[in-house]
Amino acid sequence: MKKLFFGLTFLIIILIGAVYALLFTTTGNGIVSSVVESKVNEQKNLNFKINKFLLTLEKIEFDSTIDENSNIKIAGDLSIFSKTIDIKYDINIKDLSKLERFTNQKLNGSFSTNGSLKGDSTLAKLQGISNIFKSDTKYDISLTDFEPSNILLDIKSAKIDEILHLINKPRYAMGNIDINANIKNAMLDKLDGKITTKIEKGVVSNVLVNKDFNTKLVNKLEFKGTVNTDLQPFKALSKVDFYTTLANLFVKKADVDLKDMIIKSDYFLNVEDLSKLFDVTQTKMRGKVGIAGDIKKDKDLLVNGYSEVLDGKVKFKLLNDDFSANIDNVEILKVLHMLYYPEIFTSKTKLKLDYNIAKQNGDLIGSLINGQFKKNEYSSIISAFAKFDLTKEVYENVDLKSNINKNIIKSTINMKSKLTQIDVNPSTIDTKNSLIDALVKTDIKGIKFDTKISGNLENPKVKVDTNKLLESGATQKVKEKLQNSIEKKLGNGSGDLLKGFFN
Repeated sequence: MKKLFFGLTFLIIILIGAVYALLFTTTGNGIVSSVVESKVNEQKNLNFKINKFLLTLEKIEFDSTIDENSNIKIAGDLSIFSKTIDIKYDINIKDLSKLERFTNQKLNGSFSTNGSLKGDSTLAKLQGISNIFKSDTKYDISLTDFEPSNILLDIKSAKIDEILHLINKPRYAMGNIDINANIKNAMLDKLDGKITTKIEKGVVSNVLVNKDFNTKLVNKLEFKGTVNTDLQPFKALSKVDFYTTLANLFVKKADVDLKDMIIKSDYFLNVEDLSKLFDVTQTKMRGKVGIAGDIKKDKDLLVNGYSEVLDGKVKFKLLNDDFSANIDNVEILKVLHMLYYPEIFTSKTKLKLDYNIAKQNGDLIGSLINGQFKKNEYSSIISAFAKFDLTKEVYENVDLKSNINKNIIKSTINMKSKLTQIDVNPSTIDTKNSLIDALVKTDIKGIKFDTKISGNLENPKVKVDTNKLLESGATQKVKEKLQNSIEKKLGNGSGDLLKGFFN
């Protein structure tokens, strides 16, 4: 038994001596340096070299280069047995892309920081400065058992384009970000602190965004905002005020579950001038709109919204790519005005929209309530040859079915009053090119005719098919009488103007 005890003791002493010789002597330090260099340089395009490595029971000194322009230096007191540390460090990396093997992500740009680490295993303090994202950054981190506890972070004027470049994204935007964090406890189950983020002088790079996202931004798109975040156990609660030249977004409470990464938030989107959305929608609009709602993001994205707009109400839901909306009591005349379409009809809506954003395809189905024509070129033509005032007819229910396929809207419309029946089957509107092509079939007290509406939406051409009029009993004398009536009022030859409305 004694031999076994002394044998084991001797073996343990030999092992401790070997470890000491390997780790804490000049020869051992050299061996460690060689092994580390060899392992690191297995990565291609990396020229890692340890210029100096000294580790004793009380000191550490480390000096290495990744390439001729990048350097890592660490020096100071390090006590293995008392577990205390008092070191200074200086890290300067000119090309982060060479670290892709270790980061598992392509990084760009440069990074530098220097500071000190002082304390023991119970409590240590990490303090330093950095130029990350070309900012002026200071940090002060308390470590308990060498785990972050209290964190003070002050980042000033971080460049948005540098952030994007560092994570290997195109420089879609420029601007400055300031971040001030005071985290009293960084443990997730005891999280406590505040983070304030300010974005200033933000500008979108139209050329890059248009290229990668197939958009047509022309006007300068600027943005700024603030995010105030309260940290609680397993949660981050944020208030957001975000302003752009297109619209403003306000969030009273965004609730992020940091454990399960579930996001819940309210929002209010305010567009003061719809005309500024043209670059995004490629649709000419005017007026303003405000939308309130809530968002939930877990494995799916769910967005609910509500707006009181154009004398009515719009309620919608977005589930991933599927968008649905109920459009109730919206005034059609105001919709036409908002879209710069001819203001020819007034009514209230009861419509349902189902649309897939990814496919850009959907259907709009429903009714227009108590519709009535306003005076326009079409009603004037009917008044002239049929002696009938179309604007006095009321259409209690107008059936509407529309299919939307990207920028093409095809619609069928059926409307009936006491004395008229009007059917459109189908009409085609090209929102991208602002064009319309529609055939309107009309029956007024037994007089049937077709009207062709085509051309630019803001000023379309209107032509009546006289063959249908003749077939329905409206003889050529009606046309001649109308021409004579116009000539009496406007002068000789003016009746020929009527021919432009007929085939």
